[in-house]
Amino acid sequence: MRTPTFALLVCCALLVVMGAPSAHANDEAVYAKLEAAKAPTVVSVKFVLTVKIMRNGAAVMAPQEQSGSSTGVIVDPSGLIMLPGSAFGVGRLGIPRQMRQGLEIQATPSNIRVVFPGDTKEYDAILGAKDSKLGLAFVLVRELGDKKLTAIDTAQRATPAIGSALYGVTRLDQGFDHAAVISRVDVAGKVSKPRDMWVVRGAEQNVGEPLYNAAGAMCGIVVVQEGVGEDSEQLPFLLPLDVAEGTMASSLKQSKEELDRVLEEEEEAAARAEDEKSGEKKDGDGEDSDGKDSEGKDAEEKDADKKDGGDGK
Repeated sequence: MRTPTFALLVCCALLVVMGAPSAHANDEAVYAKLEAAKAPTVVSVKFVLTVKIMRNGAAVMAPQEQSGSSTGVIVDPSGLIMLPGSAFGVGRLGIPRQMRQGLEIQATPSNIRVVFPGDTKEYDAILGAKDSKLGLAFVLVRELGDKKLTAIDTAQRATPAIGSALYGVTRLDQGFDHAAVISRVDVAGKVSKPRDMWVVRGAEQNVGEPLYNAAGAMCGIVVVQEGVGEDSEQLPFLLPLDVAEGTMASSLKQSKEELDRVLEEEEEAAARAEDEKSGEKKDGDGEDSDGKDSEGKDAEEKDADKKDGGDGK
């Protein structure tokens, strides 16, 4: 094999350097396009987790509250937000798996609030649905008012190929002004168990979010899945869009039903509280009336005694 000459090495280096600006410029155009088109669909979700740890049904410690946040995407203009199920899971508590053995750990989210891009208001939401198999959770905003939302567009779609580059859009947390971040993800393979999915590298920060191609077409949703068998890894994969769509549709229906149930419970609780308040007021009025009647009877008895005494004389 002939050794490359110095001139040939220099030419190769120049070709790489000359080609770099063009590729970089192309990346800039893709990033700018995706940020403008997709960032409005990405929101921040804040919440409080109430953690209960039990062993054999008995509490190990008093319930603890922990504040948390996650990134989600708007999947329906009515205010349905999709986010990774791990946001509300015990895994985020930082307790190693070995230490969890023999324990029953419950993490219940409350005080859920959604922060939309360019809006400082925090919108109250409820946990509407969870898909434990896919590792996704859905929250529904209770009241949007006049606010209009931009949801992800599943009509513009594409099928990825091994070796292709895809892009994710997420946000940083409140400490960094919820800034939008674009990242590049590589499609490295495909699996058929536990279901058909694409192997993606570099998508850890995009779990629960879509990935797009350079043209902006949606290629699927990033989910974390555990392999079949003992000691199998949990890895991020790209779930085909047709599978994710079914989950989104059923979660929207379930979330609306859950919101109706919550509102009905709140109305019933408010009615009971009003009835109790009215009952207490009536009891108070009755006590005042009884007191006045008693005073009146005492006065009448005194007058009667005086009259009896006068007649005797």
